[in-house]
Amino acid sequence: MKLGKQGISLALVAAGLVATPIAAFAAEPDPSGIDQLKAAADQTVTLKKEGATGLIGYASTKGDLLPGVAADSKSEAAAKAREYLDKYAPVFGAEAGQLDQSKVSTTPAGWTVEFEQAYKDVPVFGGVLKAHVDKAGDLTSVNGFAAPNLDLSTTPKWSKEKASAKALELVKSKPAEAHTDSKVDTTGVEVVKADLNIYRMGAAQGVSGKSLLAWVVEVSNRSTVRETVVLDAASGKPVNRYSMIHSANERELIEKHNTPDTGDDATVWNENDAFPGTLDQDQANEVATTGESYWLYKNTFGRDSYDGAGAKMVTVNNDPAISCPNANWNGATTNYCSGVTSDDVVAHEWGHAYTEYTSGLIYQWQPGALNEAYSDMWGNTVDFLNARENTTDDVRRTDGHCSSSTRGAIELTINSPADVAGACPAAAANFGPVYPTAGVTSDIVVGQDDPADGSPTNGCGAFTNAADIAGKFVFVDRGVCAFTQKVANASAAGAEGIVIGFLEGQPIGSISGNADIYGATTDFATGQKIKNATGPVNITIKDASADTKDESVRWLMGEDSTAFGGAIRDMWNPTCYGDPGKVSDEEYHCDGATDSGGVHTNSGVINHHYALLVDGGAYNDVDVAGIGLDKAANLIWHAQTNYLTPTSGFPEYAQAMVSSCADLTGVTTLKKLTLGTSTPQSGGGETPGGAAEAPALEPITAADCAAVAAANTATELTDEPVQCNFGPMLDPNTPALCGEGTNEVTTYTEDFEDGLTGWTQDAESLVPGNDYPWEAGTGVEGNETGLAWGPDPVEGQCGDATGDITSRNGLISPEITVPAGMTPRLTFDHSVRTESGWDGGNVKVSVNGGDFALVDQAAYLFNAPGATMDPDSGYLASEPAWTGTDGGKFTGQWGTTIVDLDAIANAGDTVQFRFDLGRDGCNGVEGWAVDNISVSYCTEKAVPEISATSPKRGKVEITVDGERASGQIVVSENGIRVGRFTLKKEEATFRAFRGTHTYKVVYSGDRNNEAITETVTVRVK
Repeated sequence: MKLGKQGISLALVAAGLVATPIAAFAAEPDPSGIDQLKAAADQTVTLKKEGATGLIGYASTKGDLLPGVAADSKSEAAAKAREYLDKYAPVFGAEAGQLDQSKVSTTPAGWTVEFEQAYKDVPVFGGVLKAHVDKAGDLTSVNGFAAPNLDLSTTPKWSKEKASAKALELVKSKPAEAHTDSKVDTTGVEVVKADLNIYRMGAAQGVSGKSLLAWVVEVSNRSTVRETVVLDAASGKPVNRYSMIHSANERELIEKHNTPDTGDDATVWNENDAFPGTLDQDQANEVATTGESYWLYKNTFGRDSYDGAGAKMVTVNNDPAISCPNANWNGATTNYCSGVTSDDVVAHEWGHAYTEYTSGLIYQWQPGALNEAYSDMWGNTVDFLNARENTTDDVRRTDGHCSSSTRGAIELTINSPADVAGACPAAAANFGPVYPTAGVTSDIVVGQDDPADGSPTNGCGAFTNAADIAGKFVFVDRGVCAFTQKVANASAAGAEGIVIGFLEGQPIGSISGNADIYGATTDFATGQKIKNATGPVNITIKDASADTKDESVRWLMGEDSTAFGGAIRDMWNPTCYGDPGKVSDEEYHCDGATDSGGVHTNSGVINHHYALLVDGGAYNDVDVAGIGLDKAANLIWHAQTNYLTPTSGFPEYAQAMVSSCADLTGVTTLKKLTLGTSTPQSGGGETPGGAAEAPALEPITAADCAAVAAANTATELTDEPVQCNFGPMLDPNTPALCGEGTNEVTTYTEDFEDGLTGWTQDAESLVPGNDYPWEAGTGVEGNETGLAWGPDPVEGQCGDATGDITSRNGLISPEITVPAGMTPRLTFDHSVRTESGWDGGNVKVSVNGGDFALVDQAAYLFNAPGATMDPDSGYLASEPAWTGTDGGKFTGQWGTTIVDLDAIANAGDTVQFRFDLGRDGCNGVEGWAVDNISVSYCTEKAVPEISATSPKRGKVEITVDGERASGQIVVSENGIRVGRFTLKKEEATFRAFRGTHTYKVVYSGDRNNEAITETVTVRVK
């Protein structure tokens, strides 16, 4: 089974999370199987649970899990692993007959035998177990993920063709990484493959979920879009979507031209062409680092290209389809914008290719963060090893310090003339040198250019006073032309830097460009001061931070890609760029609706782990001894190729590193990282990196393994991100409606067992008819009874004149009278699974026939709307709402909301409630389910129960079982009064015809018992 090929973007890319079916509870391991497994081993067995299933995900021993069975060769190792799993597969969640041996790999420690899970010949998505046999023939560990307790049909109700068409439609409508304002070119998208899989919900997040039959469809245009869409094979509903565009030897370089005609594309370099020949700097960088990447893996680990079979490594330069500045691996080629071709970035993108063909880490949540971190680790490794683009890469960083090359907040001060002197607001540009702490001081000259566009000071034309500008800063106004044009004109005039004044009322911000001069922006008022000054203006701009910084670019990512304007991540101190350095950091990304659950942000934890392991340092009250680049890289490669599976998260990575270190301790065949020197090209010249005999690496030791354990502890890899408060959106611990000594009286109920009878609807939509009325439903998140269902489908096309589904659908209750008792309440149960921030629901109320108004947040006593809709989300824009799914999951657990009716209306008022579901123009998840709506109040009296029997032929006996209930009852049938009867010893009797009767019984109440109305059914003898 080949899991979906992946492609991932180097810079931050947002991807909404989508629907899920009913969540399942994690299974409990079979104690008898575990006891047998432990007893079979010749030494103590260490067991760890797999988060998504609750079963065993890792078993290891320092001895042999299956002693007495020899394994002195590759084939015998495979046979031993097979024998072991034939017996103990259920402990890990699979039946023995479900595991197919897929490959056996020779490793420095011995052999890794891989098994893929299938159920009735249908592959289980991500279901992989790996057995590890050392050179002594001992089975030392088994790890991985398997979907347990499979019992489902493998016959899809949706055909492959129908599922493929649905997936293609979804991606064309809006790719997973896009939203309303995104510009993703979907030209040429097509279904690459569609495979029937058993799909276990929640596996990527490490949470429990249901297994279902699903179509796993890859849709791509082999350029800007590459996406996996998982569709329920029974209903066609999307249950997951994620982008596989990874953003940042035979070689080929293709130059893209800025036209839609791909016929203009040209191969500008092939292996053995002259180098650098006529290649520009970006093109030469791509060829050079592609070669270095190839030879790193080949010389050190024996891997022949990313697929292990010598695949051609193709790069595409100046790809206009990428949202620049960026780079990506799209499953076939690595692709780069101009100015995004530094050695670490190019090696980063090839790192994604190697990850895809080894561990296959899914690009979501922690597996995706691992995927992204592996590319950063390999990218910086190549950067350290080669002799190109190195300035202070070898200068060791200080614990807790940021780099002086980190672009941060700045301070701008006018030094003279005195009448305008003082501090001014400013923001650093995203290009040019980083302002030092000491600052840059210069005169600043107002640039003068051709006033034909209406402004002689906007810098859109060549400067007429270039001689005055040379060697100084130039000031220009914002407007008319692009920032890049202004910056280019400043560079052409020989300016040291440029300051751009924003227009009146505009908030200042960073600007883009591609130049080697300083850049900054300031506000309108400062611009006026500079332009109207009575004499020459002198300024100082400096880094606003007073913290000591390291004069080193070591561990920065992308610092030499000019289009980035500086590094985009810091592996040594990730928080310098807003990324977490350990799991508990506040920077840890918890939102599943953006960045695919934090793949680019949370990768900082793993990046930091690698940096600490290589260089050593003190962090989080833990001292980590550095083991050096060669040993650390050998360990992460062994973990990647032998232990990690597609759904591995941080805890699994921590264990993989511990196990890899144990495997490789004392092994004498490990090699030092080796790029080689060069590869001669028959056309002339030579490219960096080449075939070389890698020197032997000194053996890994127990001290090195202690460093691995310390790095795991320092970065908290095995800890849960408790600050995310991952849990259900709705608190399931519903409080009692009435306090001790009081009882609840219900005056209105609706359980929707008769559908939506008695309720009405209204709707609004941007495109007439493009809305989704409420429906009668059942079977949502374990609720098999009737309910009201507000759809939130994965449909629509934002901004399209006919396809936009921006809409609101309201479900309106009948008129309900607010009861006069104590603490009247509205309660309802609901389950929410919508597109976070963009689609969601809330409740409006109409009092005594008035207009509907939003129920005030203060009126909610329990499970109030916990989020606010995006300002551009449509009809519920900026309103409080229930939106999204359960934290860290794709589920929508049921919960009860309680509303204080005293805060809304007075006793005796009539109210109507409107349940509003709003959607933006495209995408969705599943919808909003509502059930068990009731209005009640509290009383200190007893609340009697009313029942009916037929003790004798032709007789009906009504019992009001309360606190010695007295008084009268009024009985009616089908709206016709039967009579008024006085209770005697809580009972009243009257005559009736033989047959089944349904009566409405109204009890008057007394001083000890609450008045109550109930409906009873009785069969009369």
